[in-house]
Amino acid sequence: MVKYVVITAVLLVLAATKINAENLIVPPEIPTALELSNRDINRIVCPGTINDLIFSEEKHITGHFAGNNAFVKFKVEQLGEDEYSYADVPSELFVVCDNTVYTLIIMPMEIPSVTLRLAPAQAKNLQKNIADFKELPLEKRILQVIQEAYSENFSTSYHITEAEFPVSLTPDLEVKMVQIVEVDGVGLRLKKYSVTSLVQHELTVEEKIFLSPQVSNSLVAVAVDTHNLPAGASTTAFVVEQKEQDQ
Repeated sequence: MVKYVVITAVLLVLAATKINAENLIVPPEIPTALELSNRDINRIVCPGTINDLIFSEEKHITGHFAGNNAFVKFKVEQLGEDEYSYADVPSELFVVCDNTVYTLIIMPMEIPSVTLRLAPAQAKNLQKNIADFKELPLEKRILQVIQEAYSENFSTSYHITEAEFPVSLTPDLEVKMVQIVEVDGVGLRLKKYSVTSLVQHELTVEEKIFLSPQVSNSLVAVAVDTHNLPAGASTTAFVVEQKEQDQ
């Protein structure tokens, strides 16, 4: 019976979407495998109210929730005076967040405490984005998205995709698109670019470099973090486009 439970858990892990320690935003409805600390308390943050937290106590897990936070810890068994046994078997954890079920396959690991952020359901993403932006004119919508990009503090209602796509704009620069941020319901998309100088003298990076069909056919704004680059230095550029005008 024990072997069957372990094999089932492993199969669930293989079938689930894997979230690593650098991308801890968990989508709803899709079984998601992720690593949690088997020593410290782990935190789960819901964009609304957590309604329930469901797990098997047989897997030596403890947990409680209040408001939009839940806290999960694997039990540690003391074997001797200075000897302890830590959990090492994957387990299922169901979080009911804002009336939406999130299925987590949690893998206990010897790592520090982890904070998970649950992404809102798609319909709720649209509603939140529309509510957040509906009073703003287009110029202020664009400015808000760029400011969030600079601070790397995006709303959980955005859809964020990491990328590594080279773009040839000028022989003096290596340009790569590294992130795409979709603001669904508002019609805006932000693209983040890494820009590195390839020349042996100071170079000025101007916004007009990005006015190219290779970047966007519906571009509405460009922002460059650092314009003057020493030899070999890098900067970041943000491009905002209107999705409804994509060609």
